[in-house]
Amino acid sequence: MKNNSKEVILEFSLPEFNRKEINLKLLKNSLNIKAQKKKEKKVKKKDFFHQEQSHKIFNYITTLPNINPKKAKITFTKGILKIIAPKK
Repeated sequence: MKNNSKEVILEFSLPEFNRKEINLKLLKNSLNIKAQKKKEKKVKKKDFFHQEQSHKIFNYITTLPNINPKKAKITFTKGILKIIAPKK
């Protein structure tokens, strides 16, 4: 987190997730990010059955200085989530 007199800048590396798997809640003094991915693979053959499941979860909660969440700029590019929120 970078915090200067005008804004708060946060960056998160989330290369395993796509945009639809990320749930972000930005309020005037808090940030909550949850990301979850479930993957299932099944292989069925005549005398063979194989099943794999994997789960990836990212959860981040923090308090922030008093910001204006309605004017925040949020981008997600190449696995990097970036939030730039102006202070009130």
